[in-house]
Amino acid sequence: MTDRFFSLMFFCTALGLAGGAVLLFIVGFVEYLQSGRWPALSLLQLGYETHLVKARWFLANQWSWPVHDALDRVPVTLAMLVAAPLCWWLGGLIARR
Repeated sequence: MTDRFFSLMFFCTALGLAGGAVLLFIVGFVEYLQSGRWPALSLLQLGYETHLVKARWFLANQWSWPVHDALDRVPVTLAMLVAAPLCWWLGGLIARR
């Protein structure tokens, strides 16, 4: 019963991530048509805007700056498109057990 629940949860998460990535792509394309520039929302900007990431975490120690730079370079759409097949694979793996 719990395997079925978790597999369904991973399948729904994968569909949500893929749908969200397509939606962000369409919104970016519409903004490109209107303004002439493509918006590039990074994982760091998303974390700051949703208050999931605090700036003081990166100021606390020196080793966190490479993490800060990596989060700033990864676009949200790319991260969602990479995470969606992984969630789908995990859902299928759990469903076969």
